[in-house]
Amino acid sequence: MNAPPSQLFSGMIDLHCHLLPGIDDGARTMKQALAMAEIAVQDGITLAVMTPHHLNGVYDNPADDIRQQVRDFSEALVARDISLEILPGAECHLVPELPAALADKTAMTVADRGDAVLVELPVHTIPMGATTILEEIRTLGMTPVIVHPERNSQLRKQPERLADWVAMGCLAQATAQACTGRFGEPVRQAARHMVTSGLIHFVASDAHRDRRRVPQMSPGRQAIADWTSDEVAHLLSEVNPRALVAGRPIETQRLHDAIDCVRPSASLWQRVRNVIGLETT
Repeated sequence: MNAPPSQLFSGMIDLHCHLLPGIDDGARTMKQALAMAEIAVQDGITLAVMTPHHLNGVYDNPADDIRQQVRDFSEALVARDISLEILPGAECHLVPELPAALADKTAMTVADRGDAVLVELPVHTIPMGATTILEEIRTLGMTPVIVHPERNSQLRKQPERLADWVAMGCLAQATAQACTGRFGEPVRQAARHMVTSGLIHFVASDAHRDRRRVPQMSPGRQAIADWTSDEVAHLLSEVNPRALVAGRPIETQRLHDAIDCVRPSASLWQRVRNVIGLETT
């Protein structure tokens, strides 16, 4: 279920949102889901990946169920003439069972391609064995995308842990509202540090409702542009997510070159580059 080429060439792409109605803590009803889709379109989002929670101890949304839910919601969008293309995905909790679920294809990957998977950490901790689980996912030929690392208390204190995961081939996604302060100043500062350190590859809405936690990316995109440049914001909101859903490599060197142009401290940036294994020129 791949997006038409016309949808992959313009507009923002939301890799992480909870629009599918009634299957997790996102949209409660079809009416609310459609209202959220309209907000996304008004914000300039043209393509969204539906990412219900999976394996988090509360919600269980296997791949076949998500495929059917996406088909049903896509039909509802067409019936309402809402111009939002949607693709299947999931926000999978980082648990020991995840690699096996990915291997047997019961856990959904980004755009159902088998290339990448959104991985969620607990709010306050990094589970024991987290690196081992991520390595197991990598051995399956998949790229773990660490979602909202700025909202994890331990990663805020130890961003070098995220840098280590990026060095081993993981990617990371910040939440747009975290960049604007919706989750508090410590989270906003962590998001800024991670973005300006080159540890964030995508920005997404992580929308759950049609009020408060809404499917809007443009305010977060503007915050990223203010911290860095329009080029970096463009890469995180359009270019990189477009590549991910199409199964193409992420232009990490282009991202780091763009951040190089605006980095606030050469010595700080050098330390980050050393941690994640980038060569200097």
